[in-house]
Amino acid sequence: MRRFFILTIAAAAALVISMLFGQLLGGFYIYNLVVEDNPSVLELREVNPQTPTVLKRKVLRLEPIDFYTIQAGIYQEASSAQACIEKLGSLGLRPFVTVEPPYKIWVGCFSEAASGKDLEAQLKGQGFEVFIGKGLINDRALKFPGEDEFMINYFAPLLGKFDIILNHSMKMFQSPNVAVFKPDIWENMIEKVQEELNEGISEVDKVLKRQESFSYQIELLQLKDKTQAYEVGLKIINGSKSNGAVVNSQRQLLELIAAYHNLITKTNEKLNPN
Repeated sequence: MRRFFILTIAAAAALVISMLFGQLLGGFYIYNLVVEDNPSVLELREVNPQTPTVLKRKVLRLEPIDFYTIQAGIYQEASSAQACIEKLGSLGLRPFVTVEPPYKIWVGCFSEAASGKDLEAQLKGQGFEVFIGKGLINDRALKFPGEDEFMINYFAPLLGKFDIILNHSMKMFQSPNVAVFKPDIWENMIEKVQEELNEGISEVDKVLKRQESFSYQIELLQLKDKTQAYEVGLKIINGSKSNGAVVNSQRQLLELIAAYHNLITKTNEKLNPN
């Protein structure tokens, strides 16, 4: 009985310690867990029926991150979508718009669904048919040849860096309302994310210097562009401290998420054409 009690206490202590480490290390801990040799990095064997050769694949699967946004419209015609965008603009709101039809128009990007209720009600009062929807970051994995050193040493760390940026951005943007945080806390969080964004830009530049990056240059440059735009948007929040500035910065965050997912998707298509 005494031995069982000791084992129970030890197991509980180990659980508490692991939870504390997870909280302290945050997204960086998740990234290392995926990139190192552990069950989160899967080696899949694909056998070519024509030859006995076994092809190894690695799968980089980062932990999913939830976010919420307000869908202000969905349109097949670009002219209808443009009219909705202009109406939102007259309210001081700049939405995110998907690039292909049906054109989905989203306002805000925040981690707590209930925090969007006020903005949802405001838009309904202006005649918009809106609802709060849920999105997912890291809904796709990167698959690449197991011996591809460029992917292992450069591309995977780049995605890990942006996983951290997006994770911390969602922790910062709990709401589309600037009044959620005290000014000093808000400024400190923005400053931290800005530092990470600049590190992300440096990581993109490092990858672009590699000859192996040529096939992915368009997607990498788009990621860099959206990263720079988001960093500028965060500066505007600190300057104006308005809900409009927050929603605009969250639009830029949505564009960064889209560029990040596009990079993974296009890279998978090029590495795994079949």
